[in-house]
This record gives sequence, C-alpha cells and structure tokens, in this order.
Amino acid sequence: MDAWSNEGSWDLPLDHPIEIEHGDRQLSTLGEVGAYILALPETVRRQELWHAAAETVIEAAKSGHTARVARVFRMAAIMSGQNVRTVWE
Repeated sequence: MDAWSNEGSWDLPLDHPIEIEHGDRQLSTLGEVGAYILALPETVRRQELWHAAAETVIEAAKSGHTARVARVFRMAAIMSGQNVRTVWE
C-alpha cells in the first residue's frame, strides 16, 4: 500500500467483506483490498476493470464511503476469471 499510503483511511471496513477462492481468504478493509490489487501481476492490474477497482478503493479511502468497493472489486475479479463472492452478513 506504499503507493497509496497518503490517500486516506485504509482501515475502514467494507460494507460487505469479499471472499476469495471458496472462502480461503476474506478481504474486510480498504487496506486489504488495496493490498490485494497491488499484489496482482502488472498486466492484470493494468486492465481497465482493475484500474477502476483501484480508483474506487482510493476514492472510498478519501471519502469514507465504502459501499461501491465490493461490487466494483467483484466485477473486476469475475471478469478476470477469479472466484469471489460478497459476504452478506
């Protein structure tokens, strides 16, 4: 998250956590989502949907509004062939 460290509050919780690969991993905060995106291979991270997901995370960190993050992240993940789901607790 070094590249985004000055962009806002990364410890904000998501409205709905995101499960990756059948519950093997769960992303619950903006920081976890941002770290996941930054860990993607550069060729994947440069795809338009992932760029939009990154911008959504940065905007949420600045504004405090996290409602769209899970939806945009999930769309990018599914379109790139990853198995994810939003957890509705």
